[in-house]
Amino acid sequence: MAEGGQQQQQGGGQQQQQQQQQQQDPVQLMGRALANIRRVQNLLELNYPNQTDAIQMQREAGDVVWAMIQSMQQQGQQGSQ
Repeated sequence: MAEGGQQQQQGGGQQQQQQQQQQQDPVQLMGRALANIRRVQNLLELNYPNQTDAIQMQREAGDVVWAMIQSMQQQGQQGSQ
């Protein structure tokens, strides 16, 4: 019986985690995405410096996400005025 209770608690924890992710601020989610893009870019630059196309694609993707974050923040500021 205790085992079934543990599984139920774990399942509940997963549901709670999913709800928390859905409730996160979109700007925070984009920020996390940007951090991961930059992390991959840095790994490529350090370990595979001759992969210039891949590095450039990561840089461009990061720039797009950064522009989206700035746009979202500006819209949020305008909406609160």
